[in-house]
Amino acid sequence: MPTTSHLKYFLLKRYLLKYLTLLVPLLLLSQPASSSNLPNKLVNLPIKLLSGNTVSLANYQGKKAVYIKFWATWCQPCLKEMTHFQHVQKNFADKIKVIAINIGINESFADINKVKKQYNLTMDMAIDESGDLAQAFNFIGTPYHLLFDKNLNLIHKGHQANNSLDQKLTLVSNLKPTQLLDSHLLDNSIPSININFKSGQIHALFFTATWCDWYLKESRSRDAKNCISGQNYMNQLALKYPEINWQTIVSRLWTDKSQLDNYKEKYQLNHAIAIDQSNQLFHQYTINNLPSLILIKNNTVIKITDLKNIDHIEKNISTM
Repeated sequence: MPTTSHLKYFLLKRYLLKYLTLLVPLLLLSQPASSSNLPNKLVNLPIKLLSGNTVSLANYQGKKAVYIKFWATWCQPCLKEMTHFQHVQKNFADKIKVIAINIGINESFADINKVKKQYNLTMDMAIDESGDLAQAFNFIGTPYHLLFDKNLNLIHKGHQANNSLDQKLTLVSNLKPTQLLDSHLLDNSIPSININFKSGQIHALFFTATWCDWYLKESRSRDAKNCISGQNYMNQLALKYPEINWQTIVSRLWTDKSQLDNYKEKYQLNHAIAIDQSNQLFHQYTINNLPSLILIKNNTVIKITDLKNIDHIEKNISTM
């Protein structure tokens, strides 16, 4: 015959089981349907599409994998991959969200629409005019492929539409597990260029790329000529105005020390030059035209993108 203590234990156990039966479903409902190893800032970063809609990776979490490709209309490897890009959109659109992000450097809507029409591109598209997306996704050169699984874990990062990418696209489309990449691959922890902005002094930052003069020669001949004349003008002006702190800031895209050394020798630079390895300065001053000149004095900032005429540049200097 059970004692009073046994009866109390039985009733308490019954009560706890009933309570847990009600509590566990509630706890499960309160947990996210899927988890990502990406920082929340990246997951919720707004991507403004040409359609007028604004989306983020969070819109597809737990619903679809996401494939992002950064590209440019003047990037020859990008154009060669466009047939493959549209193939992915056509065959996987119901299971993979495909987003094309044009990097917005030396671009126009007309050129972008021309490529869209030429390759019958039907995926959603954005133009990164502010450079926010490139900075957030640690963009370092076109084409740039990023693939995230349904839970928004990074599973591919590369610059080619190759077999590795295709295999992972197939795996995530079939909800098959694949190896996750460390999300820190998207971190941008490289130190920024340190510029000592002295009060009362004019600082001239000339933004260009080591490949601007030759790579854009066929697709953007005017821009290529501007890069050549712009750098030559900077050399002349650096000699004429030694009181100004002149510095050439080179894009990190496809550029290392050897390319930088070749560039310095080609143009016989007589002032400081550095690669913007962190892309911080390009992003800070929203450089979407190569070349560009930024004049800074105290709180005054002048941005010049028309560098075809040295008199125009000197006129802006005289206003500082």
